[in-house]
Amino acid sequence: MSDPDREHRELRELLGLHALGLTSPADAARVQAHLDGCPSCRAELAELAPLREDLQLVDLDRMPGRSAPPRDLGERVVAAVREESVLRDRRERRAARSRRVRILLVPAAAAVVAAAVATGVTWQVAGREPAPVVAVERLPVTVVAGGVRADAPAVVVPHTWGVEVTFEASGFAAGRTYRAVVLTADGATRPAGEFLGVGAKALTCDMQAAVLRSDATGFEVLDEAGATVLTLPLPRA
Repeated sequence: MSDPDREHRELRELLGLHALGLTSPADAARVQAHLDGCPSCRAELAELAPLREDLQLVDLDRMPGRSAPPRDLGERVVAAVREESVLRDRRERRAARSRRVRILLVPAAAAVVAAAVATGVTWQVAGREPAPVVAVERLPVTVVAGGVRADAPAVVVPHTWGVEVTFEASGFAAGRTYRAVVLTADGATRPAGEFLGVGAKALTCDMQAAVLRSDATGFEVLDEAGATVLTLPLPRA
């Protein structure tokens, strides 16, 4: 067992005393520092915290006298601790395997989806109904502000929940906040997200708005002062 694992287990065993306020100042400081970076221990402490209030309701004067513990109590406690340790190790190994699988599969799946959107490819899963064909549009971007450059058309994807616009451009002022809006047929605007400029580097933005494609007439990117930086007309279908 590595030192971090050993320290984690040692501090976890102090959570009960820490919840009751019975740890020494030194141990309390160690536990608190560990809690700041350990979500699982914070969750366990949250489950133990209500017990402190329940224990304060116990009337010690009405407690029965001491009785001898069962002879096999020690063996049962050791067995329970050993079983919990084995189960915890198994859970941690399963969680580690799950994280490794996600790390390997998520980028691959994202790359497949991105390639399909870029090429307009559609597919279906064997044994299921074919997915409806999505009418992906590629529309030219009009740059209004000086310094901003867009070399490729934007990709517009209609969804049942709204419209998605993906564009690539450079020259957005580094660190400045830009916001995107979708214009509607009734003259209103709907927010489509925000992003930070990165200067001369090319920036790919995937903006989304809760406006159906049939109701959208335009897409704009505005700077912090509300001035239009680039526009994208969305012709009515």
